[in-house]
Parts: sequence; C-alpha cells; structure tokens
Amino acid sequence: MQRFLSLIFVLFFLAGCLDASSIGCGEGYEETRAGDYSIDSITLDPTTNQLSVVVKNEEAASGFIRENESLEQEQTIWVTLQIQHNGQITPIQGGDTAHSWTVAGDSSNGDSWVSTLTFTSPDGFCDSGCEEIRFTASNYDGIFYHDGTCESSPWFAV
Repeated sequence: MQRFLSLIFVLFFLAGCLDASSIGCGEGYEETRAGDYSIDSITLDPTTNQLSVVVKNEEAASGFIRENESLEQEQTIWVTLQIQHNGQITPIQGGDTAHSWTVAGDSSNGDSWVSTLTFTSPDGFCDSGCEEIRFTASNYDGIFYHDGTCESSPWFAV
C-alpha cells in the first residue's frame, strides 16, 4: 500500500512535466507548428505520364501560395513539392512557373490555400519515371507537419 501511495504521489507531481510536447515531438514543437496537412492523392496518368498531387489542409491556417507585394508577409504560405525522378530531385514552388507546372489552391482565383492545394505536372514529366514526392509548407510563424506526426516532410511513393 505504501508503494502504491508513493507511486501516486510521484505521478501527481510529475503530471505537469509529462505533456505532449515533452514526450511526443520534442522541445519547441508547439511553437513551430503552424498546422497539419495530409496527402489527399497522388495520381500518375499512365497515358500522358502527368503527375498530380493533391494536398489537404488539416487544422492549419489558410493563406496565399504566391507572394504578392500588396499582402503582408504573414498572409503567405510557402509551399514546395519535391519530386524524385530520373535520379534527381525537382522542386516546384507555389509561385514557380519555370517547370510549366500548375500549382493551384482551392480559392476562386487559385492563389490561396483554404482546404486543398493541387500540383499538376505537364504531360510527359514522368516519362522516365517518378519515384517519390515530398511536400513542405511553412508560413511566417511556423511549419506545417504531416497529419499529426512530428515530421514536416516525409517522402511518399508515387
């Protein structure tokens, strides 16, 4: 009985030290967490070799995916999709048009991300194979983590 009471006593005083941030994701996780995202779909069209990736906003702040001079920096969400293909990694950013990708949020003009964000490659992008994708997002205050995990940008098979 004395051991049981001692155990209860110790657990009572340690309860304040055992919160999710100190056990789960480590120091500073809550300060850097801007929200969560999940990969809604990864589709490779077998006829055109066009890759389409849809990212879903899970409990995160919405914002603009392209920088705009009239907006304050806090309203911008920087998004990047990295594609591992043909022995190299190609990064596609929200405002990037150098690779002829379409990057569109679900707002009426496609410039902001509320619940989904879609990356679509040009036809033939995966002609020599696309192996994996990795998505990263951050805003002025923090990082978006994958689906409640401690990882911000894990790799996903195509």
